Amino acid sequence: MTTYRVDELRLPDRHDIEQMMFRYAKAADMADIQTQLTCFHPDARVNFSGTWLEGHEALREAWKNAYTRYAQTSHAVTNISITFTGTDDAEAESLITAWHRGADGKEWTLHGRYIDTWYKSVEGWKMSTRVIVAAGAVGRDESTLTMMQRLMLSDGH
Repeated sequence: MTTYRVDELRLPDRHDIEQMMFRYAKAADMADIQTQLTCFHPDARVNFSGTWLEGHEALREAWKNAYTRYAQTSHAVTNISITFTGTDDAEAESLITAWHRGADGKEWTLHGRYIDTWYKSVEGWKMSTRVIVAAGAVGRDESTLTMMQRLMLSDGH
């Protein structure tokens, strides 16, 4: 592989973005709102299930509310795909499996995708936007989720 090809891959930037994704997931499972916020720009916009939240304070309140409902969670982030759209801009898509146990003991699991935009400032890579789209959920009503739309096969079926 040529040096140009390696440089073009932007491996250090990819690594940094991936590590922030993992940091977010771990912080969510530990109910660590302060660490979660470090993954987002202060004016970030996040769409968890059809409603946009804007800025750190809105995210903080949403997570505080969630952490009173859930006794435990486990987020697995995989199949990360990153496209650099500029020197300091990127788009990323990843698969998410998020298991939840409510304070009442009921469990549910979300299968879906994180669709993110990222911006690199002097503080490093942070999310500007995140949209969660669901492929489906087990043990939960899907009516409040933003569902993925599958493409039809090329033969129309």
